[in-house]
Amino acid sequence: MTDYLYGLSLATQTKGFLLSMGLGFVMGFFYDLFRIIRLAISKKKVFIIIFDLLYCIFLCFVSFVFCMTVNEGQFRLYLLLGEAIGFAVYYFSLGVVVFTFGEKSVGVIKSCFKKIFKIIFFPFRWIFGRLKVVFNKIFQFGRKSGKKLKNKSKILLKVNKHLLYNHNVNKQNQVNDDI
Repeated sequence: MTDYLYGLSLATQTKGFLLSMGLGFVMGFFYDLFRIIRLAISKKKVFIIIFDLLYCIFLCFVSFVFCMTVNEGQFRLYLLLGEAIGFAVYYFSLGVVVFTFGEKSVGVIKSCFKKIFKIIFFPFRWIFGRLKVVFNKIFQFGRKSGKKLKNKSKILLKVNKHLLYNHNVNKQNQVNDDI
């Protein structure tokens, strides 16, 4: 009985299957890294889709290179099955621990950065807060002064209607024309 099936020995196929399980395990770890980075950046759906697409492209490239090197360039379904099994083993065992630790680490790091930024930017926020108060007072003073000036100019125009240009001259001309 021959131990070759379609050009590869049974030992080579078993070795390829076990290596593909190891690759799936490693790819599960990289998936957790992508998830932790995604958590650190944002939790929006757009970022989830972008990071998952990047992971799939990366996974396809690594699987292709793996098939070329380990299996002499032959694509076999058992290699993908081995990758899927390795990924599932990692994801449901060590992946739970790694992701939980990564999630808590990201939360701690974010809170530390928020505190550091608050400390660093406190003087600037204090200065700009004081400037805001000063500029608000200047703006309110200008608004009140503008309203007073506007109202005063309207009153002056209403009270002093006899100050129209050439108004008296025109009346004298009319009197002279009537005579």
